[in-house]
Amino acid sequence: MAKRGDNIHKRIDGRWEGRYKKGRKPNGTIQYGSVYGKSYKEVKDKLIAVRQEPVIIKLPKHKEKTFADVLELWMQNNRIRLKGGSINKYQRLIDTHIVGDLGSVRVSEISSVMVNTFLEKKLNSGRVDGKGGLSASYVKSIMLVISAAINYAVQEQLCPPLKTPISKPVEETKELTILSLPAQKQLELFVTNELTPTKAGIYISLYTGLRIGEVCALRWDDIDFVRKIIKVRHTIARVDCRNDDSPYKTRLIIDTPKTKASKREIPIPSVLLPLLLMLREMFISEFVISDTAKFVSPRTYEYRYHKVLKDCGIGSVNYHTLRHTFATRCIEAGVDVKSLSEILRHSDVSVTLNTYVHSSIELKRIQLEKVTALSA
Repeated sequence: MAKRGDNIHKRIDGRWEGRYKKGRKPNGTIQYGSVYGKSYKEVKDKLIAVRQEPVIIKLPKHKEKTFADVLELWMQNNRIRLKGGSINKYQRLIDTHIVGDLGSVRVSEISSVMVNTFLEKKLNSGRVDGKGGLSASYVKSIMLVISAAINYAVQEQLCPPLKTPISKPVEETKELTILSLPAQKQLELFVTNELTPTKAGIYISLYTGLRIGEVCALRWDDIDFVRKIIKVRHTIARVDCRNDDSPYKTRLIIDTPKTKASKREIPIPSVLLPLLLMLREMFISEFVISDTAKFVSPRTYEYRYHKVLKDCGIGSVNYHTLRHTFATRCIEAGVDVKSLSEILRHSDVSVTLNTYVHSSIELKRIQLEKVTALSA
């Protein structure tokens, strides 16, 4: 017997017919399809099978969306959940690398072979200045944007799923750059000798693992001297402002971190507390590492940081090296990985384990010496 809601009925000719939503016509009205069988069960099984198949809206060729159209729709759909920095990054990837090669292709004609060929081209000769290829990590970011846009198009019934997966570029595992212990001590001595906001920020990152955007956004209100904690609540992000009647394409804002997990409270180490108290008395600014009313942009602060390294006599390493150095020193000192993961605010403890636990040759040496001690 037919059940209500199954949309299955017995025809006058004795056959059973089941109806299903096939999709939508170009004018937006629902288009129905039918399956037939000798029994109710046969038709129901056919309906289950056909409903699992992707439903595609058949548009006239002249109305079919290009991949550039899909990328724009995907960006609009994701603006509500993405932070400003991510939006700007994705838009830059689309404008600089994707639209020029794939934008004019109809989305229904996009194939894995086409995308894989495009990605290989970017690996070999994808630099905008024509001086070689892009890194595997950068091409992977391009690939993720393309995959997400195609998945969006499939969900919106604009194209069928790809028959084969897109190939992921193979990334070489890079060894972490960290400051040696002597270099770290040399840097610490230099920045504490004649304290400035710039030098203080370097010291803060060395003992808390804060990222450069987080240090630049750090306010005095974020430091609780009674509880002796730093509350990480904000970061500096570059956002698109082309729709704000601005003469500039982007602008810097104080933003919340990408995820709620990035918000955290970090205990202030005893070695850092006196420096913060001294800095608070010396400078008048809302922001910890600024000596003006405004925050320091990450790019400007990176420049000042490299000048400090040069004056200190230490080779040039990027600012994120301070975070890597902090994490490595924590592991060497025996800080448990769970606590370190929460301080760094990694998405998972495994990220901390895979990134830092085996990064230091000195740590490996110490562990192996424990084995030697057993036979002594």
